[in-house]
Amino acid sequence: MKYRICILANEDTQSHILWEKSINKSTEIEYYDIINLASDDWFELINQKTYDLFLLKPPGKTGLFKRLYDERVYLINRHLSTPIYPSPDEIYIYENKRFLRDWLIINQLPHPETHVFFNKEEAKEFINTNNHFPLVGKTNIGASGNGVLILKDRNEVLNYLQKAFETGIKPIGGPKIKKGPFIKKIKKAINNKGFLKQRLKDYKSSNLDTQYHFVILQEFVPHDYEWRCVRIGDSYFAHKKVAKQGKTSGTLIKAYDPVPKKLLNFIKETTDKTNLSSVAIDLFQKDGDYLINEIQCFFGQSDPYQMLVNGKPGRYVYKNNKWQFEEGDFNMNECFDLRLEHALSSIKNNLL
Repeated sequence: MKYRICILANEDTQSHILWEKSINKSTEIEYYDIINLASDDWFELINQKTYDLFLLKPPGKTGLFKRLYDERVYLINRHLSTPIYPSPDEIYIYENKRFLRDWLIINQLPHPETHVFFNKEEAKEFINTNNHFPLVGKTNIGASGNGVLILKDRNEVLNYLQKAFETGIKPIGGPKIKKGPFIKKIKKAINNKGFLKQRLKDYKSSNLDTQYHFVILQEFVPHDYEWRCVRIGDSYFAHKKVAKQGKTSGTLIKAYDPVPKKLLNFIKETTDKTNLSSVAIDLFQKDGDYLINEIQCFFGQSDPYQMLVNGKPGRYVYKNNKWQFEEGDFNMNECFDLRLEHALSSIKNNLL
């Protein structure tokens, strides 16, 4: 059987490209279409053909388009029978730290103590009675460390609170010249005019995406690194994101140290319990336990692999009640090849 696919793109004109690359490699696709889920006639376009699968690519730059995408995914999932990938939960917790905090509490999963305040006086009361500093201020949306501030003392937190409820807080926009290979970025901008045009549009939108009238304050967990753990189907990967100036997000500094079996067990148990099967989970360690900091269904990949074991790229799989390492290139095309393989396998086994 060959499958009929629809990529539900977002406002970013480049958002569908990695899915498209994976589809073009596959021999299992009959045809595919690309529909912008931010367009006015999105529903009419979806209903023009019959599809076996919707492949999603939610935006992660601005709250406006993220809310729009989530609303329309909700309607698709609620009213249409076509399977979607990743799952709705994986989409809703992506780049929505406020929602993620509540989701973690409801699912009774360990995480750094996190507070979300929509009432200024309630927030001030917490700050004035809290004796544990620093705290981490986060914007609801913002990847690679954008919107994350380490607030060293009570005065800094109170100033942050004042700004949030008066002028608003926004992630830092603009190109990150110091992060990643600069020459590679310049070549990409020169060779792909569409990419450069979209990036400039993104920076403009980000600068307008101000967060008003609420704050997210998180316990600061001292750390030299954060574990980046990935599960896509039955494939597991992990590496360390090394901290720089107190932050790990966006540093692009990695360590491919041996992966503890305890960590793999934690990821498997957590994702099995919550029915997540296509996510990256970032974890702190505190007093020997793991704390979930972030969960993302899409994530950056600056290296061609997510894990090295004895210098060899590969993955872990759980077979015969034990973890087994399989050498190979499983993260090609920034993991989209593996995602497509997992999505098609899930359809065949009636798991979507």
